[in-house]
Amino acid sequence: MNPAPGDLINHDSGTYIGTRHKMDIKKLLATHPAYEGHAQSATYLQRSYLGGTVYRAGEYLTRYIGEQTAHQDQYSKRLAATPLDNQVQTTIDIYRSFLFRELPHRHLGSMIDNPLVHDWLTDTDQEGQGMDSFLKTANDLSMIMGNVWILVDKPSYRVQTQAEEIALGIRAYACVYTAQNVLDWEYERDIAGKMRLTYIKVKENETPEKMTITLWDENSIIRYVIAKDDQGEPDGVVDSQVYDNPLGFVPFINHAPIKGNVRGTGHSLVGDVADAQKFLYNLYSELEQSIRISSHPTLVKTASTSANAGAGSIINIQEDLDPGLLPFLLQPTAASISGMLATIDKTIEGIQRMTHTSAVQAVKGAPMSGVALSVERQLLNAKLSDLSDTLSETENAMWAIFSAWQGIQLPEEFEIEYSQSFDIRDSHSEIELVRKAIELVPTQKFRQYLLKEVAEMMVDDAGELRDICLEIDQLAVGSQTGSQS
Repeated sequence: MNPAPGDLINHDSGTYIGTRHKMDIKKLLATHPAYEGHAQSATYLQRSYLGGTVYRAGEYLTRYIGEQTAHQDQYSKRLAATPLDNQVQTTIDIYRSFLFRELPHRHLGSMIDNPLVHDWLTDTDQEGQGMDSFLKTANDLSMIMGNVWILVDKPSYRVQTQAEEIALGIRAYACVYTAQNVLDWEYERDIAGKMRLTYIKVKENETPEKMTITLWDENSIIRYVIAKDDQGEPDGVVDSQVYDNPLGFVPFINHAPIKGNVRGTGHSLVGDVADAQKFLYNLYSELEQSIRISSHPTLVKTASTSANAGAGSIINIQEDLDPGLLPFLLQPTAASISGMLATIDKTIEGIQRMTHTSAVQAVKGAPMSGVALSVERQLLNAKLSDLSDTLSETENAMWAIFSAWQGIQLPEEFEIEYSQSFDIRDSHSEIELVRKAIELVPTQKFRQYLLKEVAEMMVDDAGELRDICLEIDQLAVGSQTGSQS
């Protein structure tokens, strides 16, 4: 029997499946109940992070009545003239710099000499990103949009031995799907009571002519190619393929730093920051217009009065002109500008408080007490520690799927260690405090203790630190001997 468009052939076994897995367009494009709202929010948050023309395309400035129908589309001109103070990107960059200041340590045990494992670490996504770079990208996207889905897949080319896999470079790899591309998913509780992902539908790619959708379940992988009509609407399935799922489970990981109320979603770390950024964006637009209008007053005159704008210009009026119609300047007051500037400063302070980054974003004229700085650093440290735990869990899950695809067992000594402490010490302030403390308590033993604290603060190498501390002890002994003699 010759397959018709939409019929399926199992590419692993060569078996003709016919219409058993056929799916109409409406059902194929159906989405999870939480998809629409989550995808819209993710798009807004992604635009807020990217900024530039992508953010302007979202048209987040408040529209004024009649603005778009005015001469030369005043709304578009205002969009082009308004700068974006990208607080979302700044926050994400700060979190990322702390999280990966020290790269994770991976203890691979007996797998360290496996060429496929080496390739997996150095080119995790088959596009040149190593494991650290891949996880940085995935974590950035999840902090922005709430969550991402990570698929660990393997090409379906059949080989007989691992030596053939190594020779052909066939191995598992990872890729990231954002919330907009994961259309549907389903979790079920297994016999042990654990929630397992049993089904997921993802949009692989989309062009003006067609789109590709893949369905994963515990037994099979089905890929549909859907053609579009002249209006860009889905027209019908033109190709479909089915593959066996040899793992017996769906190899997707939901990476969400803050789990959402609906399983399979997450809450953005910068959702409130994005809203505050949009508020600032509108304030900057108002500020630009206030400065421009107050600096360039409007001349009000009759149509027959001859006048040119600019300094030293001459206005010619009719000699018999009614005094009530004499030209005059209409110039709004600039008093509101200082209020806008103060509001902008307060909003930025609020963003720093809600993200716990005040201690690392020093603002001139806004000093914080030592206790406040310490508390702020502890709050940031706690948030970053939670993010580090989530990253560790996700990478361990990726390794588990990778080992299942490759048919290898993770050794007992296998371990991934992410940093758990992100407290940044203000070395300059602490050294100044030590200097004053030594002056207040001029005892040799106290001085010796504080000098070791300073050395520990400034020296990273454990061997050099040990030698320095020993030298401090020897100098102290020498000082005591000299004073006794």
